[in-house]
Amino acid sequence: MKQLICTLIAALLSLAAWGQKEQDFASRFIALYAPGTSLQCTTVSPLMMERLLKLPKVEGDSTTKQVLSQLKSIRLAVSPNPAEAETLYANALQLAKQNPKRYKLYAEEEGKKLYTRSRGRVIVEIVLFMKHGEQFSLINLTGNMNGTFLEQLSGI
Repeated sequence: MKQLICTLIAALLSLAAWGQKEQDFASRFIALYAPGTSLQCTTVSPLMMERLLKLPKVEGDSTTKQVLSQLKSIRLAVSPNPAEAETLYANALQLAKQNPKRYKLYAEEEGKKLYTRSRGRVIVEIVLFMKHGEQFSLINLTGNMNGTFLEQLSGI
């Protein structure tokens, strides 16, 4: 019996470790396409997200607090080089299309694509990439977001 319990615990721990190694869209994109470009990435970590929630301005705004509480991390990758914008946008589109079971197109406009990744009814990742002006930008949100999250986000 003890051996069975130890085996179950080991299996659960290995599953948890495997889940933590899972790459989000931005980290995969950067690993594949950032070398040799001007692409720069900024990350707002889970610890920083916790600190943001404790700011007086956020605590006093229930909508903002509700939206931020659903986020685990934010990654922003930007390339200010106009010569790279088109290629990086095409690479992001290709990466999303290579993973159709993982990323679903949610919305699109000229030069903008919004993809989501879900587990059941929970959105665990939102990816927006765009060409605007002469630069490429990619915004990657991770967390446990509900169905109204995107509506709330646009209301802030």
